[in-house]
Amino acid sequence: MITAQTGVLDQVDGSCKLQCGETTVICSVTGPIEPKARQELPSQLALEVVVRPCKGVPNTREKLLEDQIRGVVTPVLAKYLYPRQLCQICFQILESGEPEDEHNAKELNSCINAAYLALIDSGIALQSSFSSVCVSVLSPGNEILVNPTQEQLIRSDSTHILALEVGSGGKKIQNVLLIESNGDFTEEIMFNVLNRAEIACVEVALELRKAVEGKIQRDFIWKQ
Repeated sequence: MITAQTGVLDQVDGSCKLQCGETTVICSVTGPIEPKARQELPSQLALEVVVRPCKGVPNTREKLLEDQIRGVVTPVLAKYLYPRQLCQICFQILESGEPEDEHNAKELNSCINAAYLALIDSGIALQSSFSSVCVSVLSPGNEILVNPTQEQLIRSDSTHILALEVGSGGKKIQNVLLIESNGDFTEEIMFNVLNRAEIACVEVALELRKAVEGKIQRDFIWKQ
């Protein structure tokens, strides 16, 4: 179950607070803004991603999350509409919901979905929609669980994060943006995970779409 609220921050162009199970993140989007000279791209929008952990200081774990999020967001941004500009996406993890020394699946999943809503809130143009799901496989029976709890994540044989590009009004998968897997699994299990994740991503996309519809209704309501 995903709970999302947009427009939670005042000093940025777009923001979103998203809770998915035991994991909570806040995402802010600033841009398009003038980049530093080393960040500027002559013909397209530059992207900067920053992840802050729920405790402590950022390390290589957060750098990995930043690279993975950048790989998902970059293909769907309408980059060539904003030459020589910068988009900065920042994440603050409020509740991890998983053992941080072993997993980052739930954080990555929540960050990707929060980034979509924050980008919509900021008004930066996107070429398509996208959504993400976290999937765990438990034995015996290779049971596939979508958005597992922390206990289920610890007991799982493998965990998978899938971010998919969604079209046709949030009803059809168009492209795979990210597959990140950890653990032991067979080719058959991977195909089963893909089939289940495709259905789950469409469901998540429809939930995110409802959040966007709510934002539009609040922004354009007539006030007397």
